[in-house]
Amino acid sequence: MPSQFRPAANPSPFRRIAASMWNAPSDPSIYGFVDVDVTDTLAFIEDYRAATGKKLTMTHIVARAVAQAFGDNPELNAKVRFGGRIEERESVDVVISVSRDGGRDLSAARVNGAEQLDLDGLVDAVQKQVDRTRKGQDEDYENSRDLMSRLPFFCVRPLLRLTDFLTNELHLHLPKWGMPRDPMGTAIVTNVGMFGIDTAFAPLVPMGRSPMLLLVTAVKDRPVVVDGEVVARPVLRLCATFDHRIIDGAAAGRLSKVLTERVAHPGAVVALEEAA
Repeated sequence: MPSQFRPAANPSPFRRIAASMWNAPSDPSIYGFVDVDVTDTLAFIEDYRAATGKKLTMTHIVARAVAQAFGDNPELNAKVRFGGRIEERESVDVVISVSRDGGRDLSAARVNGAEQLDLDGLVDAVQKQVDRTRKGQDEDYENSRDLMSRLPFFCVRPLLRLTDFLTNELHLHLPKWGMPRDPMGTAIVTNVGMFGIDTAFAPLVPMGRSPMLLLVTAVKDRPVVVDGEVVARPVLRLCATFDHRIIDGAAAGRLSKVLTERVAHPGAVVALEEAA
């Protein structure tokens, strides 16, 4: 089931003002990117695939790092309701965009409670959702897709606004109608690197209420300073769009630190978890 919610405990005066000052984002908010040297990451992915036979990708690594970053900063795993009330999610629910029909359509693999999964668990959970979606076995998605396909164009926007009100303001859970509660969860992770894009930003989804949307771009050789020398290293540029009502510069910095460390050195993270 999607996450439950509780009122945020003692939000700061600025956070209360920010939540009330702006409406829900309907166009891009604030942006930031970080370059990550993924030399160790690429080697880890290759070794993991050889050892397990599972198709680990950079998207899995990034999605798990996102879940851990929000798990370490639960006050940022929040949304704004009723025009100014900040509420925190009780679990980190990550949505990974999935291409369908040869790139003509887009669906999503949602992993609830992603902060509690180890890497194997996340890979399996994502693959299960992707298989169901691409085989047309995700009834909730199929119901939503069929409804949107049949509606006249002038009915789509009113329906989306109604969906936003029902699932985000009233927190109704209506999956049979293609309207799950909190539809986009904590963060949306989208891989655009498969299209050869190495730098890009995406707008926040108005009805999503997610505090962050992260694009995983193509790994590209870039100049990096190592031991005082400039060398070429494979670099992943993570491009984020934030809801400034929830995430300001300082908060983005905290998320960035966790993301960078855990994307750059996934093997070390896994080793520490296994040792614990």
